[in-house]
Amino acid sequence: MIKLFIKLSTLIMALMFSTASYALADGAPADYTVWDRMPAEAAVNVRIKIENPLTLYAAPNSDNVTGNISSGEIVNRISCVVYTHPNRHAVRVEKTVQAYKYQSASSEKITLYPGTIIYLLQYTGEGTYLGYWNGQLLWWLEGYNIRGFNTANSYAVWGSYIGEATDRSLGIDFWMCLRKADGTVGWVHPKEYPQSTFKYYWKD
Repeated sequence: MIKLFIKLSTLIMALMFSTASYALADGAPADYTVWDRMPAEAAVNVRIKIENPLTLYAAPNSDNVTGNISSGEIVNRISCVVYTHPNRHAVRVEKTVQAYKYQSASSEKITLYPGTIIYLLQYTGEGTYLGYWNGQLLWWLEGYNIRGFNTANSYAVWGSYIGEATDRSLGIDFWMCLRKADGTVGWVHPKEYPQSTFKYYWKD
């Protein structure tokens, strides 16, 4: 009887330790860089019509100017980068939920259990977010069902926001890489220009 009690106690402790380890998986970095994923429901590689003059820089956050774009020019967006701050935007999972492993060829899913802490990286359109957990990126996290972050449907809440106060954009720093018709390439910072500066363009 004593041996059985010891075995059961050991099993329960092991289970508790395993669950705690899963729930308290490693935290998120203060800064994280996401390449070639728009912070919106939009493709990276598109043609854009420029409505207001732009200055092109050699790299994000660089002062080295590589060229300019005039109003009316058609350019190609060939890349983008998002500088995020995941440790500011923590979410505690309240209900078992599945998320897709980002850029997994087989659409692999990861199960998140109650008590797990994950971190929001950036908005990805249709009310969803890219997230960070245990060194992995998670895709299609429903931000509209996170309590305290958005107006969640009470029946579909899967997590509670426990991070810093923020807006939908999560305070990201976003840059786009554009290529002109003459081959000149450079980076622009959308926050520096009027909202109407960039317009998608499809040539007939």
